[in-house]
Amino acid sequence: MKKLSLFTLLVMMFGLSFAQVESTTAESANAVNTEKCGQWLSIEHEFVKAKNYTEAEPYWQKLYKECPSYNKAIYIDGVKIYKYKIKNEKNAEAKKELARKMIQLYDDRLKYFPDNTGKVLHDKGVMMVIYHVGTPDEIYAIFDEVFKNHPEAFTHPKAYWGYFDAAVKKYKKGELKLEDVFNLYDKLEAHLNETNERLTKKFEELSAKPDSLLTKREKRKLQILKVNLPAMAKIQGVMDKSLGDLGNCQTLVPFYAKKYDENKDNVDWLGAAANRLAKKECTDNDLFQKIVASYHKLNPSAQSALYLAIRAKKEGQYRKAMEYYKNAAQLETNPHRKAEIYYSMAVLAKKMGNRPLARKYAYEALKYKPSMGYAYLLVAGMYARSANECGNTRFEKLAIYWKAAELARKAAAVDPTLSKKALQIAREYEKRAPSKKEVFLENMGGKTIKFDKCWVGGSVRVPAAK
Repeated sequence: MKKLSLFTLLVMMFGLSFAQVESTTAESANAVNTEKCGQWLSIEHEFVKAKNYTEAEPYWQKLYKECPSYNKAIYIDGVKIYKYKIKNEKNAEAKKELARKMIQLYDDRLKYFPDNTGKVLHDKGVMMVIYHVGTPDEIYAIFDEVFKNHPEAFTHPKAYWGYFDAAVKKYKKGELKLEDVFNLYDKLEAHLNETNERLTKKFEELSAKPDSLLTKREKRKLQILKVNLPAMAKIQGVMDKSLGDLGNCQTLVPFYAKKYDENKDNVDWLGAAANRLAKKECTDNDLFQKIVASYHKLNPSAQSALYLAIRAKKEGQYRKAMEYYKNAAQLETNPHRKAEIYYSMAVLAKKMGNRPLARKYAYEALKYKPSMGYAYLLVAGMYARSANECGNTRFEKLAIYWKAAELARKAAAVDPTLSKKALQIAREYEKRAPSKKEVFLENMGGKTIKFDKCWVGGSVRVPAAK
């Protein structure tokens, strides 16, 4: 801390320029002593960089009061200072008051620096959700503005949930129609899928590079993605929780049945209705069949073929369902959606008792989406259930669990959304494999066991008995 204090004295004596932060100065700052503001900002920002928010605050308060238009860093650093104060405040009401003051900074920033409006409003809305500040109307209005006019800025998991939860609350107050809520859900789901695809593609790209070739920035980006992807994967479930009983079959089927006749030639309505009914597994009714048939007739596509497959599968017509899935896979051009279709085919093949075909489709899915960890887990599970079929001795039969564990660990490595679960599964498989004592007694450490006499094929290397 002594070094930092010495630095601050030097800054005050010699007026070092503020080079680390973007120096965007508004014209309205002409009445302000810019030299003094620059000195304060240099000192304040160095303290913030060192995470010494207590020392930074006095300088920041001077900047906020006397140099509000000097530099946008004042507002960026101000948020960090307030977050620190909120985290360390014990009194609930005081926390809330600090949160209100922090959120005011976003409005003040836009007053003096109106650039990047979408991102600033988005962040303001997210803070309102996190710290429980603002009414549903206020939160809805902010996210509605961002989502409609700045969709590229709409990225935080809390934004999706906050926007939708506020919409549900407005519906319950009679301020929105149920159809408005469903339409918003569909739009948010589509935006969420696009965001997830983009993030997943970036994750796959960075994961494929050797660690030694990754830059510091890329390594940091990879770590952020490992946190963000699991969070994004949970959003739809959180939205469903907000929807509550409004999203169950007892509500959805009558709702869409009432509107079917007036929308039976509306491709967009039919697609949205089929999607919602399928997602909620409301498929064992005549309405779903009518909607899907109309949709496929008007718009034969990968999606319509997929709905027909879901319907056929529900009716137990597995071969027919598989044909529809194949048709959907051929028509689909989006790699990640194609991967999902192949995965559905793998699940169906497994249900039909054709494990080699199930594995084939699982690996086909991985060709289009290398980070699809649950495809590896599907195959791992089939391997584990084949223990009695693969091998002559008890040791050889149990060795299949090492092969299953390998795939489970592969799932954990490629897919951050289920790494914890996959590692747990891998450990369970390893417990069922021969123990270290058995490896030692059988003198099998380091040897290879082949599975070429059963459907699994391939081999596994026995771990050393240490």
